Amino acid sequence: MNTTSSRAPDVLPCGLLLIASGVLAPLIMIFHPTAQGADMAARLVSLTEISSLSRHVHLAMIACIVALWLSLTHLARCWPGSGGVGAAARLYALGAVAMLGAALISGFLIGDYLQRVMPLIPHAEDALPSVLLAFSANQVLAGFGMLGMSAGIALWSVAMLRQSGPLAIACGAYGVIAGLLCLIGYAAGWIALDVTGMTFVVVAQSLWYCLLGLWVVRASQRLMPTTFSGDGPRD
Repeated sequence: MNTTSSRAPDVLPCGLLLIASGVLAPLIMIFHPTAQGADMAARLVSLTEISSLSRHVHLAMIACIVALWLSLTHLARCWPGSGGVGAAARLYALGAVAMLGAALISGFLIGDYLQRVMPLIPHAEDALPSVLLAFSANQVLAGFGMLGMSAGIALWSVAMLRQSGPLAIACGAYGVIAGLLCLIGYAAGWIALDVTGMTFVVVAQSLWYCLLGLWVVRASQRLMPTTFSGDGPRD
């Protein structure tokens, strides 16, 4: 597919959003709170106390996920000749939806539930079964989300390897490695989606967003002279 230079401004915001989100997401994870306590009752009380900070952290992460999702979806539409990129965007979208659900549970549902129920129960441990159910839902959604997003990144990166230029090759090679590492690591049990494991995944994926975003910005600045041909703009 060939496009004119008028197409270039359409993808520039996507590249900038990818870079911005890729930089912000790991920084946001630094502020992710963790419940502390010597026993389960103390940890449940701690979860209630940190619910406000958790709400803000997860809201910021949700904003990043939505920005990344919309950016990649728009970019995929500029690759109409590549079924691989289209499939990658769909896989990523499935993962993003699941990850949004996980963030809503962790950042909003659990804290709101505890704030409402703690004054009504004689012992903090009485809230444990419901909290464990919510945590299980969070882990299932986060796991599915990570798998979908990582698979999408790996598949998109295969298409990037077909592009010319060192930046495109670096983005493609890194994306394949990072995507497969996250997929295999989670399947093998090496990556647990606690705060530490999730931070690792976010950092690994964020570098790919930055590389892809930088490539898109550079291509946009050149006004894509030969423009989208085959799998995308040439670097």
